[in-house]
Amino acid sequence: MVLDRKAVVLLSGGLDSATALYIAAEEGFNIHALSFRYGQQHTLELESASAVAKAAVVADHVIISVDTRLFEGSALTGSAPVPEKRSPDEMADMIPATYVPARNTVFLAMALAYAEVIGARDIFIGVNSMDYSGYPDCRPEFISAFQSLAELATKEAVEGNPARIHAPLLNLTKAEIIRRGLELGIDYSLTHSCYNPDTEGRACGRCDACILRLKGFSGNGIQDPAAYQPEMNNGL
Repeated sequence: MVLDRKAVVLLSGGLDSATALYIAAEEGFNIHALSFRYGQQHTLELESASAVAKAAVVADHVIISVDTRLFEGSALTGSAPVPEKRSPDEMADMIPATYVPARNTVFLAMALAYAEVIGARDIFIGVNSMDYSGYPDCRPEFISAFQSLAELATKEAVEGNPARIHAPLLNLTKAEIIRRGLELGIDYSLTHSCYNPDTEGRACGRCDACILRLKGFSGNGIQDPAAYQPEMNNGL
């Protein structure tokens, strides 16, 4: 590994961001993971982010606290109910209550600043536009637009060294993402995806994130190693 090739990786603690991190590491980058405390109801994901970062032996893992008022209005940050048992068509056609206003725009902007500070030219984000919940900031058009912004917004960019936005999972299904991660040796039991876990941290199996995650593991013929509530199975 070439240790002076730095990359900032947005790490939520979920399955996708963990896979993006391991892909960046495989490509020879020295990983600087970036996570956010933004008022999410279930901070289990931050514990998972720390566990993933430790397992991957990253160079640094920074957790940034953001004023919670910035992201009010989402089921993930407030008391609104989390949608359950949505069909694939509903996920593709309807933006759910779990959408967090402009979250990826804000997080990528912070990653862009952090990258310039530490001398990194590469930023990884685990967005996916195949098996996903219909969020507008997970689409190829969004990543392309942010790349254009990154080429204009910083001193490094003006001087000819713009940051590169990597979205290696963008056009993969959840099953393909998991297959890639397993090839890289990821321990997916460390990750947390559920939008509505119980008080013991067990996944609900009914929210969009759980449905897509279970579908991905089932597509690989294996059980999800995550802990689920007693009435749920792990995908097989």
